[in-house]
Amino acid sequence: MSLGSQPQPSLGVVAISYNEQEDMPGFLDHLVGWVDEIVVVDDGSTDRTEEICTAQGPKVRFLRAPREDREYYSDQRNKGIAAAQSDWLLHMDIDERVTHSLAREIREAIRDPACDGYRFRRLNHFMHRPMRGGGWQDWNLIHLARRELFRFGGMFHESCHLDAPEDRVGQLKNRMVHFNEHNFEKRLTKSGVYLEELVRQIEKRGTVRGWQILWAPLKEFLKKYFYKLGFRDGTPGLISAMHSATAVFRAYALVWDRQNRVSRAELEQQVTWKEPLRHAPQNP
Repeated sequence: MSLGSQPQPSLGVVAISYNEQEDMPGFLDHLVGWVDEIVVVDDGSTDRTEEICTAQGPKVRFLRAPREDREYYSDQRNKGIAAAQSDWLLHMDIDERVTHSLAREIREAIRDPACDGYRFRRLNHFMHRPMRGGGWQDWNLIHLARRELFRFGGMFHESCHLDAPEDRVGQLKNRMVHFNEHNFEKRLTKSGVYLEELVRQIEKRGTVRGWQILWAPLKEFLKKYFYKLGFRDGTPGLISAMHSATAVFRAYALVWDRQNRVSRAELEQQVTWKEPLRHAPQNP
């Protein structure tokens, strides 16, 4: 049977948000004309995010769902999957944009009965510029899938779980545009949030040695700047590689401190007087 005779499945978009009033209008404008529903799971925004969403009408569903303790971004995305009703779901960030060519490819791809999900690549931006190297080009995940077969896992960098064999996963040709942060200051803030995830990975490997605190960041820089061709992106590529290296340094240093920490009680014991201090005798 040709794809031309296949019925058009419904398509929804699921995204998570927090204070997205600047990016939300562009996000919605690129979607409302060609998708069937948009589910936005919000983490307690205090700006105009909800107002912008509700102004779009019934196609956009705004769910107020602040994260509770021990809930991660993957939990938020799974809430969106549970609330959606479409046959297929496209999972996005609010700072992502679908080009016309990608939209046409998605609409055609979900009609293929031989596939349950699709990977696609991003055109990632860093410091307001599209990045061709440095590892930014490696992102290629299943973020388009049949609703009932897909879930997210993990902490902040979500993992994708599609209940289907690999031969039912397709690959899209066109890229999703990803703007990322508005400035480097926000990138630094986000890096602090992601730090604990990296720390846990390092702790699972065992004891951190002093030489690793030097070698691991250096290895990260060499990989991102040279092996992953970060030098192709000029100064932003250099900053990106250095940023990744310093993030690795902070994580290894934090793990070393946790594994070698000296308690305040031990420090107090080290400076405790062995004999009580006595007043010197007064001169007659």
